Amino acid sequence: MTATKPRIDWVDAAKGLTMVLVVMKHATYNDAVALHKMPYLFNILCEFTIPFRMPLFFLVAGLFAARSLRSDLRSFIDGKVLHFVYFYLLWSAIQIGLKMALPHDSEWVVNYKTLLMIPVEPFGILWFIYELSLFFVAMRLMRDLPKALVIGLALALYFTKLHTGWTVPDEFAGRFIFFVIGVYGAPYIFRMAELVRARPLAALGVGAALYLAIGTVVFSGEIEIRTFELSTAFAGAAATLILVVLLVERGLAAPLTYIGSRSLYVFLAFFLPMAATRVLLIKLGVTHGDFLTLLSLAMAVGMPLLAFRIVENTPLSFVFVRPDAFRLKPRGTKEPATAAA
Repeated sequence: MTATKPRIDWVDAAKGLTMVLVVMKHATYNDAVALHKMPYLFNILCEFTIPFRMPLFFLVAGLFAARSLRSDLRSFIDGKVLHFVYFYLLWSAIQIGLKMALPHDSEWVVNYKTLLMIPVEPFGILWFIYELSLFFVAMRLMRDLPKALVIGLALALYFTKLHTGWTVPDEFAGRFIFFVIGVYGAPYIFRMAELVRARPLAALGVGAALYLAIGTVVFSGEIEIRTFELSTAFAGAAATLILVVLLVERGLAAPLTYIGSRSLYVFLAFFLPMAATRVLLIKLGVTHGDFLTLLSLAMAVGMPLLAFRIVENTPLSFVFVRPDAFRLKPRGTKEPATAAA
């Protein structure tokens, strides 16, 4: 399996679209709380994308994981453990500190105990990178087990519908299967992308049919059935990948590709411009839910990208780029190719 430029583009576009959907969900629900009413169009879009928004995030994260799972231990710990730990701890402290220092209208109470709990209970949306690191570690430990056994274990965890009240075990059980499929299914997913490029009209029809089926399940309420929930997750992931491949082929995905290649910056910092935009616009009298959400979403995605460009060559770059002092391998170090790659 090779990684040609078009393939990298559509993977980045998929990451970018997923990140936009994640930010959209938070903008929509936070605006609803502030306005005491749910934005109409964005609420429909959020409900429609619930089944596949997070599954696609973890599935795409697994597409290029095979190499790291077979790399030397030092490289693996540096790239897939310390990398996530650094940003998780740093931005947990930043987010909690800002929540404690700044006035806000959220019912989410934070204090010093919240800081002490971050090693075992992730704060806010940062559970994404906490779980992603655990997924890499779990797959590394199970890399020599039969694929069917690992998939079976991941499915068993999913169908337990674990609900302990603790984020780490609950989200691990519910999301691991998608990362596993991303790792093992990568060759087939890349083959699917080739087929989409070769037969765009047929692919468009398949994607539309999948989206229609998802909408039927979601808005009929049948999504609560666990089997349907899993099926719509994979169907939505497939349909969305078809969509981004088609957009890339027609040169319409440049903004998504740009966001996806820098998705970490958006993920870490979107909460602040999103909240600031919401507060400012409401003070200015903007009360239309969909308009408010659209502007909050645009600022939440755009401002972190701008912030990175501003600080990348300054002492403040550590908020987005892990310094060499927190690396086992200096930046730019190339690891030798492996058979698994």
